[in-house]
Amino acid sequence: MALPFLHKFRARARVYGGQHASWTAKTCDWPLSMIGLDGPQMLSFDVLGMGEPAPRAAGIFIYAKRTHDQQWQALFVGESSNLRNRLAFNEIAADALLSGATDIHVLLTNSNTASRRDICEKLIFTNRPPLNEDLTTTPPKPSVRPGPQRPASASKQTTNAA
Repeated sequence: MALPFLHKFRARARVYGGQHASWTAKTCDWPLSMIGLDGPQMLSFDVLGMGEPAPRAAGIFIYAKRTHDQQWQALFVGESSNLRNRLAFNEIAADALLSGATDIHVLLTNSNTASRRDICEKLIFTNRPPLNEDLTTTPPKPSVRPGPQRPASASKQTTNAA
């Protein structure tokens, strides 16, 4: 199923003659952590063009774009038990496209949901994708309930009685 605004992306690709650098790349390494015994820990993702069908498998995805110096920039990191369904009906796809997303990077994994979310959190912490930051920078509102308050006259009555 085509993503929203995909026709605009395809039109832009035709303007540039279809010679987009990301179309030649099949994989991309993303830093999971900058600290490790042997240096930074990297994960290798498969690169899919926008609109390409994702596999029907569990995994992690990154909406990404190329910067002016041909480096990848992560725009959004997410996980799903079924990548094809999640990417076909993704609430963040329009924002990613408007932010300049050119590709979706996919990492297939057989791990459980908690493990996938842990990997996503590490990728978000290390790569700081702006669309994830929008979701996490808004502090939760405190849910403090005021306790029952006694009227001032009731407290005076108890002190006078004593």
